[in-house]
Amino acid sequence: MSPSAGPVPPTLSRDELLARFLELQPRMRRWLTRVIPADVHAEMGAITVQQMHALHTIARSGAVTMGELADCLDAASLSSATQMSDRLVKLGLVERMSDPDDRRLVRVALSLRGRDLLARREAAWREGVGQALQGLSDEDCATLVQLLERVAGSAPAEETAAAGSAR
Repeated sequence: MSPSAGPVPPTLSRDELLARFLELQPRMRRWLTRVIPADVHAEMGAITVQQMHALHTIARSGAVTMGELADCLDAASLSSATQMSDRLVKLGLVERMSDPDDRRLVRVALSLRGRDLLARREAAWREGVGQALQGLSDEDCATLVQLLERVAGSAPAEETAAAGSAR
């Protein structure tokens, strides 16, 4: 049995491990950010974290109403969802469209530019994570994923369904 086959008791206290974990997050974020191509990074510079969350929500759903967008933005009002969509339209990342079943509803969907930006960002992140995990065995990667799943908890049903349909 190899030394890494079983759980290794921590030599640091729980508080020390937590501090180390928190110290590693900015380093990982910086490392992963460096793998994003300069043009994608520059284009994403104009996009806030909340706007990126909205783009991912829209990408998972295909097209959303302002009410659906507000719900996904965690307690954002209908007014703030509309303002968010206005900013994303101005950036050329989403397009407004009328709902074919109810002309009173307005939906927003990713524009070609929005889809392209998310695809390029996703490819860069995938490559970066692949590089970051390159020194780990498949077994280590599986353990890391299992631990992250335990920490993150179960994915909400809509994320699980969207991930399954996106494949």
